[in-house]
Amino acid sequence: MKLVDFYNLILEAERAGVEVLKELITQTEDQPLQELLKKFLRDEGLNCRILVSLIHDLGSEPGQKTGSFADKVRALDSLEEKTELLIRGQEWVARKIREFRHLLPAGSPHLFLEAIKVQHEENVDSMKKG
Repeated sequence: MKLVDFYNLILEAERAGVEVLKELITQTEDQPLQELLKKFLRDEGLNCRILVSLIHDLGSEPGQKTGSFADKVRALDSLEEKTELLIRGQEWVARKIREFRHLLPAGSPHLFLEAIKVQHEENVDSMKKG
């Protein structure tokens, strides 16, 4: 896999995460859960902007796709099922970054993706505690 393809893969996942989180926030009245999801939403949006910048730094244009994850979450009935899948989606992003970190150049790109990975791991921990 080329670096630009990896960035686009993660960007698609983050875009799907933005869609899912926007919807989940409106589907729960649980205030602590809403606040946690809003934090995740801010993070995912920032991650999208970082990934777009990294793709531009490579002289490429970011793809326009959104990952299929959003449709998978929408297909579920209960909020509990949707949050369980959200946890698995967060784990998937962290796992893909670990799997392809060898592609990352030293410096800012490596640090940015490591921060995204840690953020997703922390999100999983937060959701599993709640």
